[in-house]
Amino acid sequence: MKKGLLGVFIILLLCGCSVNVNYNFKKDVIESTIDASFNIEEYYDEVIDEDDTDEDIEKSKLESNLLRDKDSILLNAFKNNSETYKEISFTKDNNYNYKGQYKYDYNYDNFINNYLFNCFENFKYTEDENYYNIELSGKYSCNTNVKIKVSAEFGIDNSNSIEVKDGVHTFDIYEDNNKIVFSVRKHRFDNVNTTYTIRLIAFIVMCVMIIITFVSYKILKRNEY
Repeated sequence: MKKGLLGVFIILLLCGCSVNVNYNFKKDVIESTIDASFNIEEYYDEVIDEDDTDEDIEKSKLESNLLRDKDSILLNAFKNNSETYKEISFTKDNNYNYKGQYKYDYNYDNFINNYLFNCFENFKYTEDENYYNIELSGKYSCNTNVKIKVSAEFGIDNSNSIEVKDGVHTFDIYEDNNKIVFSVRKHRFDNVNTTYTIRLIAFIVMCVMIIITFVSYKILKRNEY
């Protein structure tokens, strides 16, 4: 059997591993979770020598290597020295099919060092009075089969996501010619048009009430004579 660690890398990076990287932008923190799923049964032959006589034993060895090294392997493409993801769950839901979830919280000062976003050829992170603006473009140099999912406490604008569901914006990642853009609201926005309309209606109602009151008063005074 080839080296177990190398074998697991082959499975995760070249075969059936899919990863969702989720970012939830809140007022004071950015919650990041990684959801990874993969099946080693379909690809175990990538790391088993041709002269192995007992495939079940070799599968078991591969599985043991995976469980031993799973944290460093799964997170290898999504961390740097300042990011330490905490395991939330790691399950085997059927024969050789695994799912893992990991969590890490950024603050807005260190988010610019986000490892995944820095895998893109161009990563632009700016802010103004109302928004944190993020733009990812060009080539992507880290592991494949990754989707980015973004949500925010106060909402997201100017997004070119491929899907929006329940406030979650989903972006696909390609090897070349990426273009991912979105702006995270810093605070809750009042609907200016709605506020203006309410004020206008209130002003009109007040004017009508004044006119009615004035006319009623004039009629009352006239009747007195």
